[in-house]
Amino acid sequence: MSEEMLLGLGGGLGFIYWYMKQMPAPFVGGRSGSRNEEFMIKMLERMGGKGSLFETGSAKKGHEYLMEMLRCGKPVYTYVDMAYLPYLALPGDAHFGAHTVVVYGIDEQEDTVYLSDRGKGPLTVSVEDLKNARSSKFPPFPPRNKILEIEVPEQPMRVKEGILDAMRECCQAMQNPPISNFGLAGIRKWANIIPGWPKQFQGLNLYGCLMNVYIYIEIGGTGGRAFRPMYARFLREASSLVENPELESVADLFEESGKAWSDVAKAALPDSWDTLGKARRLMYEKNQVFEEQEPGAFERMMQMNAELDDVMKQASLQLEERDLTSLLQNLQQKVMNLYENETRAITALSQRVS
Repeated sequence: MSEEMLLGLGGGLGFIYWYMKQMPAPFVGGRSGSRNEEFMIKMLERMGGKGSLFETGSAKKGHEYLMEMLRCGKPVYTYVDMAYLPYLALPGDAHFGAHTVVVYGIDEQEDTVYLSDRGKGPLTVSVEDLKNARSSKFPPFPPRNKILEIEVPEQPMRVKEGILDAMRECCQAMQNPPISNFGLAGIRKWANIIPGWPKQFQGLNLYGCLMNVYIYIEIGGTGGRAFRPMYARFLREASSLVENPELESVADLFEESGKAWSDVAKAALPDSWDTLGKARRLMYEKNQVFEEQEPGAFERMMQMNAELDDVMKQASLQLEERDLTSLLQNLQQKVMNLYENETRAITALSQRVS
């Protein structure tokens, strides 16, 4: 099954604006509002499979369970805090515990863990790195040594029903979210929050707000534009399976919404601010180097980190010294444009599957 079909079956799209006092800057997400493990379990169930979650606060028990799965010949889909994975070359405070990797081997004598991440090639970390990444307690979304065990049928079953159910769930989550930080209401609330960022965040943390917007929309494993082009391709693929050609026009609306998401990302780190525009270009290039995993990728990423550190210091000073009104007003307007695009797309999808 295509990656686009899996995205759609899991519940597709959503929105979340999440901030806790322990976090240096807010998280902005564009995938289904379900918790990550719920997303995966629903995806499996809608194709006739099954998923079950192992979770423990004990790093020792978590590692023992992972080792037992490997001994049984099962690759392990596990949750990790990205800040503890050296190959990502991230700052030490870049905590995000809802990241997932597949561990497919451990050589304890050589202190080497073999795993697969978003890059094209295999990757390795030490056993201690893996334990730290799995048992991290940092927000947002501490991983708690979670492992998702999956059972996939030889042939997908009841996919048509699963597709329709997933589309309805997507619409419900966006139109009737459980709290105001989620869904369409969350996008509108985000727009209203942006002008107040300088009072809530200063210096590096304000820079982190802008940087996170770009990362989580364009390069944080979304395929770009907050999953919207992927979801549009899912709708085109699904239209024939559920015998609903009108989904093609809905896909066009999500393509347009994807462009609005990119407008937001670029408004957060615009070229009109030399330091912010440079940071955006460097982060995009660094992500490409990671995904391609050519020889010398890690060394190149570390070089770019040094450049990003210099840019970050300059940008933080500029954010304290310059008038932010124009920057934040433009970002706010782009988010409101996004809200209007998302509302059109979700409304059209809801009408086609109601």
